[in-house]
Amino acid sequence: MESTFYHIHSAEIHFVGEQHTSQKWAAMVANYMQLFTHHTGKSWLLYEPDSYVFSALFYALLASGKSIVLPQNAQPEHIKQVKTSVDASVGDSSIEPTIESSLDCQFHSHISLSIPQNADIFFYTSGSTGVPKIVKKQYKLLQLEVDVLEKEFAARVTGSTFLSTVPHQHIYGLLFKMLWPITKGHALVCQAFEYPEQLANKVLAEDISQVTIVSSPAQLHRMALDNPLLPISDKVKSIFSSGGPLDANKNLILQQTLTCDIVEVFGSTETGGIGWRKKNTLHDNDWLAFNNIKLAYQPNSDLLAISSPYIQQDEYYADDRVEILQAGRFRVLGRADSVVKIEEKRVSLDEVQERLKQHEYIDDVFVVVIGSPRRKLAALIVLNSVGLKATEKLKKIELNRLFKDYLSNWYEAILLPKKYRYPTELPYNARGKLSRLEAESYFD
Repeated sequence: MESTFYHIHSAEIHFVGEQHTSQKWAAMVANYMQLFTHHTGKSWLLYEPDSYVFSALFYALLASGKSIVLPQNAQPEHIKQVKTSVDASVGDSSIEPTIESSLDCQFHSHISLSIPQNADIFFYTSGSTGVPKIVKKQYKLLQLEVDVLEKEFAARVTGSTFLSTVPHQHIYGLLFKMLWPITKGHALVCQAFEYPEQLANKVLAEDISQVTIVSSPAQLHRMALDNPLLPISDKVKSIFSSGGPLDANKNLILQQTLTCDIVEVFGSTETGGIGWRKKNTLHDNDWLAFNNIKLAYQPNSDLLAISSPYIQQDEYYADDRVEILQAGRFRVLGRADSVVKIEEKRVSLDEVQERLKQHEYIDDVFVVVIGSPRRKLAALIVLNSVGLKATEKLKKIELNRLFKDYLSNWYEAILLPKKYRYPTELPYNARGKLSRLEAESYFD
């Protein structure tokens, strides 16, 4: 009879760093399990920025038969909202938890955990509207996805140590930064790296021979311009990126300067991983669906329908426009909500963005719709070094006109962005996703 539990053995977990040992981790887990088992609460809010402590809390809760709710962040109002839906909370003092997390514990050699397959983990996520929604996942679905990652990418990561610049509160970071290395025996550094310089210094300080880096497009875009990983370029085995498309030029620059592969993963909290790609040229736009994912078109449209073992329904309708090719390959044409009407004319925001990105002055761009009742396009543009040099001679109004004239090669006047702002960077969040609401606030 098939077991209804997954088994985690602390002796098989390889933490890197003097402060992070599997024995100490086992002691923390044993200590927290005792606390959780004697607490009547069934559903627990978990927020802890330290990945080492977080992982101990995560597995202790599940092994104690509890369900976990992961908030997006520790902002007071968000935590207040999440607490209304749980029985108790645990973690960092900033959230005023029922049980505060701590590294203090009695010594324990090792521990073997039994994790129920049907244990529930709830993720808070937000779509383009910015309104949080809850996505429920059973532990077995997360572990199944880890099994697929290991089967697909084992050759790219075996023998390396995982380091990450993304948070573990969200599904991408949780899977790639924590569950994958912990359950598949890969070494990992639990420290959270806000800056890639910190990551490089850690690799050198610990004398790590090979590394796998889990990152996001926003962070990788910045590294392509001024790469702090060059001192460890001979140690970088693979880089994973998810959360949005990685600029093709910057992708190839990083692969060349670091002499490593960059694997982009396409998916969402709801669907899990859908597909992946590794670009070799600027024109490699195809994604390869994971073997257990079936893709189709939604009825009478070019929108994506997904059959996946990671979702608890027969078919999931996504908001992405796609072109489905042969042999499990597909192209992403943009999100359905990127096609808008301006004065009864349809235009794709994604397409306008891509046109602008091809301009020699532009490093990054985000196009939004502003105004009510009369709607118009507006563009947030990050200039590259050539563009910044041009601003020494061009006034802002002249720069605006330059980009309007450029876009007029493809779009009639009514569809051209009417307002422009030039921030030093776009409003990416910790997961590397752009905030449409924050972008719109630039034009208030």
